[in-house]
Amino acid sequence: MKLLIPAIMAGNTYGYWLMGANNILTTQRLDPIVRPGRVGTHVHSVIGGSNFGFELTTDFLRESECTSIPIAEDKSNYWYPHLYFWWKNGSFTSVDGSPVIVSFGSYYLYSDEPGATTAFPDNFRMMSGDPTLRTLNASSFAQQAVTFLCLNFEGESVRYNELPDHRCPNGIRAEINFPSCWDGENIDSEDHKSHVAFLSTGPDNGTCLDPAYPVTLPRIFLEVYWYTQGFDDVRHEAMNFKQPFVFSNGDPTGYSYHSDFFNGWEPGVLQRALDECNCNPFGDPACCVERGIFSFDNSRRCYITEAIFEPTLGTLDSLPGNNPVQEECYDEYPDTVIPPIMAPVYVHNGSNLAPSDTSTTLVPARTLVTKERPRGTCIAGSSSLRQTTTKTLLSLIPSFWAIRLAFSLI
Repeated sequence: MKLLIPAIMAGNTYGYWLMGANNILTTQRLDPIVRPGRVGTHVHSVIGGSNFGFELTTDFLRESECTSIPIAEDKSNYWYPHLYFWWKNGSFTSVDGSPVIVSFGSYYLYSDEPGATTAFPDNFRMMSGDPTLRTLNASSFAQQAVTFLCLNFEGESVRYNELPDHRCPNGIRAEINFPSCWDGENIDSEDHKSHVAFLSTGPDNGTCLDPAYPVTLPRIFLEVYWYTQGFDDVRHEAMNFKQPFVFSNGDPTGYSYHSDFFNGWEPGVLQRALDECNCNPFGDPACCVERGIFSFDNSRRCYITEAIFEPTLGTLDSLPGNNPVQEECYDEYPDTVIPPIMAPVYVHNGSNLAPSDTSTTLVPARTLVTKERPRGTCIAGSSSLRQTTTKTLLSLIPSFWAIRLAFSLI
């Protein structure tokens, strides 16, 4: 697999490591940061600790039986909206994806100077991106933090601010930077963003100069490789053959791409890694393992069964949550049907879940008595309304309350 060396590396000295997730932990309509304790508005794919659920704390995540991240001491959760192919008949088919974290995470990126970067405190959480956006503000660091790379391993790969409106020979890589400057006091904020800020000259470069955000955090950079090339032969059967893909929140533009992080690192491990784990210039975490900082196993698998009884993968009549596709702008259309909540949630490795290990309905399906707002101008418009954006040519270089039962993950 070819890897892009991030632009941040040029002209600066940083330590970093990268890690491909061993697998996606789950794909369901949960968002314990934005909608704790409730069914989410749209589907997310999740990686990390197996205690992911309706509500989270760092201590609860540390109790996870396993993590889908190869660093066993990182039981944090990272999640992002799933991608679907939109057919002419109005149905949707899920697209397979594979996440890579650069810490600078998934990359984790940080200063080489010991003590210059501070590990995330307990119960720290944040969100990057905005699920309501449908247009581009090119001067916004928050929107500069989101890009899409049209992969072409035999030629030039092109980076866009939106989902590319043409075939990408080797798929699309969705990329998002998280803020890496912290106010030093708050582990969260009302919008899950105001307690953090981007670097002084952009999401992937600069320092924490703003006195309101003086603390430098490791920068998380999350990449998801979407295997969109698998739909090349059926693009003519899409609702929009030029750009047939839609995120789970009903966005066909990509401007609303977002990701969330909830800290679940074991105590002291991340800080030690930030201070001592800058021994490899290519992001290989092996030397950190050799120093006894953390363990690394990319063969381990970690999954959980769904807490919400509804299909999210395969071919679906509508997007989960009944989200309409909205291209021109965004308006929330709450789903009137709340799916059943299931328990217990089982932890498994993909092959050791016995037929008798089935969840039962904890909360039955409910229909809300709400008056549906009339659908207006915020429904999908003509593809000609897509904004023209700057392209960059790149060369590719290599719940609490839910019962959980865990099984041997050997």
